[in-house]
Amino acid sequence: MSLVLKRKSIRKYTNKVIEDEKIQELLKAAMQAPSANNQQPWEFIVVDDQALLTKLSEASPGAWMLKNVTKAIVVVMKETEKSPVMAPQDCATATQNILLRATELGLGGVWIGVYPKQERYTYIEAQLKITKGHAFSMIALGYPDADETVTLRYDKSRVHTNHYQE
Repeated sequence: MSLVLKRKSIRKYTNKVIEDEKIQELLKAAMQAPSANNQQPWEFIVVDDQALLTKLSEASPGAWMLKNVTKAIVVVMKETEKSPVMAPQDCATATQNILLRATELGLGGVWIGVYPKQERYTYIEAQLKITKGHAFSMIALGYPDADETVTLRYDKSRVHTNHYQE
């Protein structure tokens, strides 16, 4: 089965700490993401401080699992002059690359949406002392607590040829 079809949002993890080498592999995958005009409008913050992870878990209702992980990655979207309107898409591809590589490495992860919700990104930026750019996403990471099955979501009725049909 393709790696893309194996990826699943994982929200429950064991206490096993992710090795630094695997975090580096995730960051390499993130920086390999496609980017408009090769602007690469991203920075990454690896968070492993438990008190900080607990604070970040309060950023939104969907961030609760951060208080139960040993590591997370925050994707920061930098301001850019090359293709500013495309920066969110660039950061989205970097986030997805992290999740795919995590799956490949036997890790679990979940994308926690941040941008464009101002109350979320301003809260996270205050916690992490981000002064340039915006927090774009947070990724909770860990070793999955259980072997969860993936629900295949392909729906042929959503595929159209040459034009949209209702």
